[in-house]
Amino acid sequence: MAKSNNAHLFRCYAWLVNTIDDFNPTRDEINRRWANNRELNDDKEDKIVESRFHRWRREAEEIFGLEIECVKGRYCIHKPDDSRQYKLCRQMLNAFAVNDIIKGNKALDKQILLEDVPSGQTHLTTILSAMRNRHTLRMIHQSFWRNEPTYPTVEPYSLKMFRQRWYLLAKVLDNSKKDDIGKLRTYGLDRIVSAVETDDSYAMPDNFEANNIFANLVGISGIGNKIEEVKIVVGEEQAKYLRTLPLHHSQKEVWTGEWESEFEYKLIVNEEFMRELRAYGPSLEVLEPEWLREEFRKEAERTLRAYKKTKGKIDRY
Repeated sequence: MAKSNNAHLFRCYAWLVNTIDDFNPTRDEINRRWANNRELNDDKEDKIVESRFHRWRREAEEIFGLEIECVKGRYCIHKPDDSRQYKLCRQMLNAFAVNDIIKGNKALDKQILLEDVPSGQTHLTTILSAMRNRHTLRMIHQSFWRNEPTYPTVEPYSLKMFRQRWYLLAKVLDNSKKDDIGKLRTYGLDRIVSAVETDDSYAMPDNFEANNIFANLVGISGIGNKIEEVKIVVGEEQAKYLRTLPLHHSQKEVWTGEWESEFEYKLIVNEEFMRELRAYGPSLEVLEPEWLREEFRKEAERTLRAYKKTKGKIDRY
């Protein structure tokens, strides 16, 4: 196999688990699936050699927190019902499955267009291993907003994908940025320069649920901030998009007119949510809270000033 980097191996492990979970195949059936996989099987092998198959099997079991069993010649997945780690990994496996199914249809490669995930899977294997083993991570992180990198040591709690980027939620144990110590922070995987699993153990907080941490957010920033009630009005065409793809699970359509509709949200107002609102431009008006309405009014004025000036002379704010 020509490709052997971590990202490619991770996709091979995910492919193996999804293939077995799909229809409990025999080894011959797994080989046939592999022979027909032109996305991962770049050497056009007619089978997975036995030693590599069992190595992938062991690695997949460790990474995804499951057991691959062989019963009467057919392979199957034993799934622990109460495993939060498996639930997380199941979501990741589903994402890889859809991606590989589409990529596998080479005849349609000019008709099906996928969005790239720039953060890739470079550090996923290391992070998942640390999460599974309850080991801390020692990282080098380069923020978009700082010239110098930071060197956090963290307890990795959860992974979340948002807008084509993977994010790690972790508790900071030590960092060159001292204000972060003891707090929950999110790290974009595309900004992690290196990640090393240590031998130091940690205990997960009691009753930790990643879904609860992010429940009141759009995106990943603003954890623990105040929840507010937001009201907006949009034109009828834009309302159709909001009805079919809500900005947040708290979304309620509280009033519907002939030409416009009013929506209400109860959430933490963060930069990601504001970006979603901005995307609707003049077709959306913020009604409440008053501070957010005022912020959007000021942004509209800055935008207007920018178009009255010489090209390229944007206000810094």
